Amino acid sequence: MPLSQVTAGMHCTAASVVQGTDIATFDIDILDVVTGTDGTNNARILFRASGPAVAATGIGPGFSGSPISCPDGDGVQRIIGAISEGIGDYGNDVALATPIEAMLQTPVDPPRSARRDAALLRRARPLATPLTFSGLSGPVADLVRRAGAAVGRPLLTVPSRPRASFPVQQLVPGAAMSVGYSSGDIGLGAIGTVTYTDGDAIWAFGHPLDGAGARSLILSDAYVYTVIGNPIGTPDATSYKLAAPGHDVGTFTDDGPDAVTGRIGPAPVRIPLTVTAHNADLGTTVVLHSMVADERALGLPAGGSPLSLVAPISTIEAAYRVLLGNPSAQSGSMCLSMTIEGRSAPAGFCNRYVGALGGQGGLSGSPIMADVSNAVGALDAYRFGPPKITAMSVTMTLRRGLHQAYMLSASGPRAVRRGSTVSVRIHARNVLGPDVGRTIRVKIPKGMPPGRRDLVLDGTPADIGGAASPTDTASVLNITLGDGGNTADSPGARTVAALAGQISGIRREDAVYASFLPPRAAPPDHLPGGAEGVAQRSRVVLHDATLRFSGRVRLRVEVR
Repeated sequence: MPLSQVTAGMHCTAASVVQGTDIATFDIDILDVVTGTDGTNNARILFRASGPAVAATGIGPGFSGSPISCPDGDGVQRIIGAISEGIGDYGNDVALATPIEAMLQTPVDPPRSARRDAALLRRARPLATPLTFSGLSGPVADLVRRAGAAVGRPLLTVPSRPRASFPVQQLVPGAAMSVGYSSGDIGLGAIGTVTYTDGDAIWAFGHPLDGAGARSLILSDAYVYTVIGNPIGTPDATSYKLAAPGHDVGTFTDDGPDAVTGRIGPAPVRIPLTVTAHNADLGTTVVLHSMVADERALGLPAGGSPLSLVAPISTIEAAYRVLLGNPSAQSGSMCLSMTIEGRSAPAGFCNRYVGALGGQGGLSGSPIMADVSNAVGALDAYRFGPPKITAMSVTMTLRRGLHQAYMLSASGPRAVRRGSTVSVRIHARNVLGPDVGRTIRVKIPKGMPPGRRDLVLDGTPADIGGAASPTDTASVLNITLGDGGNTADSPGARTVAALAGQISGIRREDAVYASFLPPRAAPPDHLPGGAEGVAQRSRVVLHDATLRFSGRVRLRVEVR
């Protein structure tokens, strides 16, 4: 129906899913048509909703796109627009709708009687802004919500698909749908409602997702558990649909100012993401499979990639599940692999982790999550053509407790000859365990100066997890899907080979290092040149497959 035929006092009907997949209807009374200051721009339809389907909750996020149908002069029901924005009223009953003409990108010509109310439009808030994660455990979901709130990006968390499977839904006007960044065991998307269809094309939301133009995200149906009611209607507390993405049914193609659009049919380009976590204590395994939308061919329209948010979250979710909780002391390893089309070998790295990785204020595998985030950030920062990532995997082995020993002292010869190799015994104590020892071989640098020295043995410190601030966590997770970790003036790696090297460079040595310092001197911030630099350079002298050795010990020697 043309907006010129929409008038105050019309009694209409809206359609939306409030539970499961069945489309419900409720009453709509048109209050007015409002426009911006010039009388033509940003026209919206002001309405009041009522009826059993919304009486207890009002409307909120998830209702975006719900079509409103009104009778024309012949009594034929025609779509006038879609629920799109709330205005913060108590009860969430009064809201705004985007005219169907604007959604279909046809000229909008508000009637002369339209009330100018720019202040009301400034108060309007899109109802589909929150992103919804499905498949997260309680503490992981809480971390995500707090991190999102810290940067002003509301994030909702819901269970995975309902226990009873539901069939693929036809995306007809009023049906629940999702614009998705990922699907599978860990789903991420924005829940809304279909407004209008024409063949395989659909229009929804009545407002933008990110306003980023051309997109290539996952279009799916959705299952609505219920509508969570909150009468206040503030940005932090409003009614919303508790819903999970369902089956992938097509591609979300355009993120316009007044609607999102897509086509039913082939899915977009996606990256298979597999996260595997082994529990070394119990012998159990958790595997999470997800398909993550890949918008690199479009230049990452929202700034960062969906992978930069989904991969780190999937990592800590798998760690939490396999450890059956969030023990403070954890030990383990992680290997990351990215398969890049055109490269025979995948890009990746393996690291070991020991420390207070979980516990109060943190989550299992937090440092692992940070390394995964850094790897995807390097990928997002690559500006020289979109590398095609054909698969990504993260494999972890975790256990409770600290497989760590602190070095207490070292013993060995007191006189050493330059160019020779000597045996040194490390004396250490396990965390909450017995003393242990290791014998290492240390080569005396041939080019170092003679004289008295401290043979300094430095271990690898514990990894730090735990109580990062919500804002820091949001940065690690790239919750804003922001700048992808780089700017146009800093292009990062310049070739795919360099990119692979950058990702591989996230690998860290878990080792004991030896250096020869002047007696009682602290390790230098910068190595000096010449023979003194040869002496003070750190060298790996111990890799241990079972323990991380931490701390620092000294052995006084006479170098000849």
